[in-house]
Amino acid sequence: MMKTPEKDEKRNNRVKGYAIWIGILYLIMQHGIYMIGHYLALWLGFAPFLPKIALDDRIPIVSVFIIPYIWSYAYWAMGPMAVSKCEKEHFADYMAASLVSCLAGVLVLAFFPTYMDRVAEGLFVAPANPTVFDRLRMFWYSLDGSETAYNLLPSFHCINSTLCYLGVAGRKEIPVWFRAYSLVTTLLIYASTMYVKQHFFLDVITGAALALAVYFICKKFHWGRMFRPAERVYAAWKAKKQAQ
Repeated sequence: MMKTPEKDEKRNNRVKGYAIWIGILYLIMQHGIYMIGHYLALWLGFAPFLPKIALDDRIPIVSVFIIPYIWSYAYWAMGPMAVSKCEKEHFADYMAASLVSCLAGVLVLAFFPTYMDRVAEGLFVAPANPTVFDRLRMFWYSLDGSETAYNLLPSFHCINSTLCYLGVAGRKEIPVWFRAYSLVTTLLIYASTMYVKQHFFLDVITGAALALAVYFICKKFHWGRMFRPAERVYAAWKAKKQAQ
């Protein structure tokens, strides 16, 4: 049966199978890179500093924001899947920006380590009538350093979320509803990092700024070309599989 332009366009404008695996692997990889930053700082012997400003004391705890904070992990896995609906060059540049942002972020974490003393911040004082969101927030603290949090600046939550939005922003291949969802989700994640007291204001600003700068550099100079060898290997494997 002859393929029509309409069928080709529909086939191209869908989530690619490889992007599902890339999304999952990227989620695992970026978490590993994030953790390396702290151990590098310890090995290099740099003392962490507190990236807090006066504005941070005016930001209240709003425990319900733990929901978008946790949802962020699923959102980041969706990023490569959504962007794979676009042309390969854009997808490659997007993944290059994701990789370079993580590597740049971990260098900042290693050479300029940061911390938050949750006890001093009063975060272990339970409300009189704790809600399920309060309990979930406290549980999350226990998974992330308990009394002391590290790796604050830049916020990887903001790096990854910013890139997820930039990857689909203004792309006609992506439905309008998903672009709107991506923008709202990214903004909610920005807010969540501060309202559940996982980050300070400067962490959010530096995370978003780093992602923006790296994304536009990767797009301008097409750094996605670094993945061409892997693309050729994948194309050869796919052709061999289809021939069988």
